[in-house]
Amino acid sequence: MSVTPEAPVSVPIADLENDDLLGAFPEGRRLVGTRCADCGQTMIGDRVVCSACVSRDVSRVPLPATGVLYSFTRLHLKGEAVRAVGYVDLDDNVRTLADLREDSIPLRPDVPVELGFDGDDWFFTPATGA
Repeated sequence: MSVTPEAPVSVPIADLENDDLLGAFPEGRRLVGTRCADCGQTMIGDRVVCSACVSRDVSRVPLPATGVLYSFTRLHLKGEAVRAVGYVDLDDNVRTLADLREDSIPLRPDVPVELGFDGDDWFFTPATGA
């Protein structure tokens, strides 16, 4: 006896095109984002579908290089220096977990931050004049 499903079986769709979050844009080197043409949602990463409405009408965009530190912590790792990580709210309503660096301006929630690079590594640091 053969059973035929009443509805088509859905197939999972991987939403990320690749794992590389850095890209070259006319504005310079930036984090890669995706914007949905149907619902307007902006997401981090090069996606093939919108994570909000599952539309495939998405395009690759540069994310802002500035934002605000939402929250952070310092990790104390055995044999290594202290590593700061935190959530950054970018200026286009995208939140990302990122490495943080601090110089003369201490980290604190709500401090303006800007994107920085060290080779292929990226991080956020308090903005000058914050």
